Amino acid sequence: MAMSVPRLAFTPPPKVESAIVYLEDRADRFEDLSGLEHITAIAFGQRRKMLRASLKSLGNGEAILEAAGIDPSARPETISPEGFFALTRAWRSAQGGLAV
Repeated sequence: MAMSVPRLAFTPPPKVESAIVYLEDRADRFEDLSGLEHITAIAFGQRRKMLRASLKSLGNGEAILEAAGIDPSARPETISPEGFFALTRAWRSAQGGLAV
């Protein structure tokens, strides 16, 4: 947190505390954001579906899940960000590294 901002700095004064935060770009951030966006859109595109069913449209969803080390019966909301990174890398590898 860089600094606090008093309530009286706003009109009308809010009923919450405010602060200014400083965000730094991470050197180790995930490199394939367009691929990650594509995979997460597919994974979360159908409510309450297991990843096996959600990724079926990729044609080789089961193989991609296996390559990423993710249980095909898992639901997207239970997968960590690192799991989605692995899933995106496995998908890109299966695509031969081609862009979306």
